[in-house]
Amino acid sequence: MDGDQVQERIFSRLKEALTLSPSGYLYDITNIYFYGVCCPLAKKGQNAEGRNQPQIQIGLAITKEDGIPLFHKVFEGNIFDSKTLPDILLHLKQHQIKTVCMVWERGVSSKLNIREAKGMGFEVLCGLALQTGLKKVVDKVWEEDIVSLKYRVRLRSATFYVKKQRHEVEGLRGHLAVCVNEKQRQAIRERRYDEIDQALKLLQEKKTIKAGLRKYIKGNKINQGALQLAERYDGVSVIFFTQNLRAEEMVKGYFGKDRLEKSFWCLKSFLEMDKVRFWLANRVRGHIFICYLAYLLLSVLEYRLKESGMSAADALETMESMYKVYLTDPKSKNKFVKTVTLSKKQEEILKKVNPLLLSKCSV
Repeated sequence: MDGDQVQERIFSRLKEALTLSPSGYLYDITNIYFYGVCCPLAKKGQNAEGRNQPQIQIGLAITKEDGIPLFHKVFEGNIFDSKTLPDILLHLKQHQIKTVCMVWERGVSSKLNIREAKGMGFEVLCGLALQTGLKKVVDKVWEEDIVSLKYRVRLRSATFYVKKQRHEVEGLRGHLAVCVNEKQRQAIRERRYDEIDQALKLLQEKKTIKAGLRKYIKGNKINQGALQLAERYDGVSVIFFTQNLRAEEMVKGYFGKDRLEKSFWCLKSFLEMDKVRFWLANRVRGHIFICYLAYLLLSVLEYRLKESGMSAADALETMESMYKVYLTDPKSKNKFVKTVTLSKKQEEILKKVNPLLLSKCSV
């Protein structure tokens, strides 16, 4: 049995045990960097941090509602994010997972991916890259007073101003939502101003500046035209859905994918997935797989505890003081096992995970 089959059987069992009926799946990809050159999977490729290091890529799919991992896949580091999705769609099709919504980032999006997913029976909610055609759509939206109460969509963590309209991608009809995040827009602008100020100082000292900042500087002055053009699209996101939903539902469905970002954070920080101490391909895959299984257990624990409002990390920390005492009578050789008296919080955790665990912990 290979790794894909193991993941499929685990998830099938979890669906029964946890009575899961996912309406959608979130998919994204993250990078793990290598400092050596021995691992055959690690290759230089594109990444958000702009790091020129060998890397591998980890694709992860989780349930939209509860964040339970469905499966993961390891890719070589020089594969474009959008090229990883066909493998994921094929995996879903092979395991008869269909009639659900797939949500993914704009970095994973391509016209071909959207068409293939729709052709396999999936609905698609995805981000689209701001290329020339879509910039024209955004320009028309700016002609209206979009930053107003009429277009306001409030989420728990952010406020968006959203204009929805009909749109086609490769002949596939759907709806487009242009989303403006004013807070993010201002933050991007201020960060760019800081970088330009620093770049001007470096040029005066005859030092080199970042390549991406050169377009904003002409001679030793700011290129106002290039700066205004960049600012026009700051804080703007464009999302596409193959069905018709209210703007608020589209925004919540797409930007709710921060659950995936939290998953990657947990894998890298709490479970130390990015600390790879191997270079043979099979051992690297094995390390990633073990970390994936550990995260799966954490997500199940989180699921069991969701009504209590306690995180899996807090629960594990609370249970650290729980231990058993093993006693042996030197004369009779009789052995006794006693669990140290549990706190009410520890009892609550055990009840949530499985009531049988509490009954087995004799006091």
